[in-house]
Amino acid sequence: RGLADAIPLTVIFQKKYSIAAWVHTLSSMSQPPLVHSISWGSDEFQNGTDEGNSDIGYMQAINVQFMQAGVRGVSILAASGDSGVCAFEGCGSGAKKRYHAVFPASSPYVTSVGGTGFARRGVIGDEKVWSSSGGGFSDAFPAADFQREAIAAYKSNSAAKLPAANLWNSTGRGYPDVSALAVDYCEIGTGGALGVSGTSAAAPVTAAVFARLNGLRLAAGQPPLGWLNPFIYQNGDAFNDVTQGRNGGGSIFSREGFTATEGWDPASGWGTPNFEALARRTSALGPRAQPHFV
Repeated sequence: RGLADAIPLTVIFQKKYSIAAWVHTLSSMSQPPLVHSISWGSDEFQNGTDEGNSDIGYMQAINVQFMQAGVRGVSILAASGDSGVCAFEGCGSGAKKRYHAVFPASSPYVTSVGGTGFARRGVIGDEKVWSSSGGGFSDAFPAADFQREAIAAYKSNSAAKLPAANLWNSTGRGYPDVSALAVDYCEIGTGGALGVSGTSAAAPVTAAVFARLNGLRLAAGQPPLGWLNPFIYQNGDAFNDVTQGRNGGGSIFSREGFTATEGWDPASGWGTPNFEALARRTSALGPRAQPHFV
């Protein structure tokens, strides 16, 4: 709210953790808010029936509603998670060791937001990957057309120092798409001021940036941005590239995770929003055609 105070804020409350129930509520609204931020998430394997059984069909059904939202001009952003590449299940060990992706951040039809911190703590300037920031490659969804070139460039970059091939799905959808500052926020509650960190802070900050960009377009008589990912990957240079750090899963000393490099990477995405550059690019778009989902 601090970045977009002139834009009305709507809270969609769910008593039960259910992405399906949340997106159903969104789909049933005749005039939904144009930008949504989700800080919910769980491992892809944990998504399924109410009993917790993994079900790719369950996630695909939610993806269909995400796509429908995009056609309506609605943008959905999701936090990438706060457990690095290990997510909630943990990476395991030995022959069972494996990185895990988080849904809905791994959905191609939402914009996944990772986290950064300042390269020198407390000094506003260059940023590095927050070591707990979620990211990696989906085991449920293949790489989307809009990002295949970016993923190929990352995998061919020797600076990426890729993890062992058995730990991750090299053909999966890569995430996050972008990032924002995730550490040392001051939260004011009934108990007073509290310092907090997490991609649950980075996601609404990024959503506020895109809400303001939508405001510029609407004021100029242009339609809202809707599904953001194709635009983001076509305009990666409109973000502040993050080239330091890795998302090792909570420890700065961890050797796990993916390394930030120039361009897109599965630790910081394209980097953090540069509002002035994005304002120029979004204003130049003009009317947008209906999104083509692949």
